Amino acid sequence: MAGVDIATAHWLATPDGLAAIEAAAACGPEPLAAAAALRRDRPDLSPGQASAALEQAGLRRLAFERYGIDAQRLLLTRAELEQATRPGIAAHRAALLRASGVTRVLDLTAGLGFDAAACAAAGMAVRALERDPVTAALCRHNWPLVEVVDADATEAQALAVELERLAPTDAVFADPARRDPDGPRDARLRAMPERDPARWAPPWPWLAALPHPRVAAKVAPSLPVPDGWHAEWSSVHRVVVECALYSWPVFAEGRRAVVWAGGEAIVVPSGPPGPTAPADRLGDWLYEPDPAILKAGAVATVLADHPQVRPLGPHSTWLTGPESQLGPAVRGFEVISLLDGSERQQRRRLDALAVATLTVKSRDTGVAPATVLRGLGRREGAGHVLVLTRLGDRSIRVLCRPARGLPA
Repeated sequence: MAGVDIATAHWLATPDGLAAIEAAAACGPEPLAAAAALRRDRPDLSPGQASAALEQAGLRRLAFERYGIDAQRLLLTRAELEQATRPGIAAHRAALLRASGVTRVLDLTAGLGFDAAACAAAGMAVRALERDPVTAALCRHNWPLVEVVDADATEAQALAVELERLAPTDAVFADPARRDPDGPRDARLRAMPERDPARWAPPWPWLAALPHPRVAAKVAPSLPVPDGWHAEWSSVHRVVVECALYSWPVFAEGRRAVVWAGGEAIVVPSGPPGPTAPADRLGDWLYEPDPAILKAGAVATVLADHPQVRPLGPHSTWLTGPESQLGPAVRGFEVISLLDGSERQQRRRLDALAVATLTVKSRDTGVAPATVLRGLGRREGAGHVLVLTRLGDRSIRVLCRPARGLPA
């Protein structure tokens, strides 16, 4: 937490500190007005205490609005919150660990403690290491049932002592930091460590080499799955938010997707590719599998569950068939028309259909949506969807509308 020392962190966890956060929250979200109101209502607070209380109030709002985390009793830091596991995903992972026979978990990267707390709630004993004293103090306040230890897991002697405490059926968990909060403010430069697993904290090669038979890790979705590890990609609102890796067979399939819809986890396991032939014509509907399904290579499972559905091509991410919907993990789009001919002819066709705005989906082609909209003289907007893909050996443009009740 920027500018907060260990003494202030301990104060925040006291009844007076928690009351100050509640007072700051009641002052509203506008920073200047909230600061003035808090100075008026709590003149006993030092400038540092008032600043810390206001920051906590803002982080609690951010946790709820962006991540769906009810943080009313929690103490947070922005850097740790940005990487915190969503509670539903943490509970899902903890249930997997418990079902595989794990009774004790060593969390090497405690952070704010969401994963450790989920494991404790699932009935496992948890010992969580945190190298930053301020974060450790906040985590200790957040989750009294978790044993939080001020320690750096990458120190060889400390790690050796911790691993000696574990039985072979216990598990080691880590969620390595993938961005440097003190690094360049430029988003591209800040994201560089995420693309380089050797620069994570702790580094992925170090984690993969841990001398314990059961290691679980939350990693970036783009990390190639190491040989022998099981992988599970999770998506929320059609965004793949993480990949969980397990060094032992926590579930039967080597890879699978978990699609979160309406607060529930829809598990789509991968399977061997079947003999499904690509479609030879466009059906009444196009289907877009959730990106977690694509990451997990689980499209074959969708096809096996729906025999009338076919892929548009061997490398296409789109499916087609006669059914309106294939379930919440696969979005359906009703086909309105193929747009053929020149762009001028396509514009006339859109005019005739009274299509003023479009959402363009062009990942199969690599064409920038803005370029397509400009050529068709349309603005970006909801309602209709234009899919750029391939059917057989030819490129096609398909005008669609989302299945009823679904966004574009």
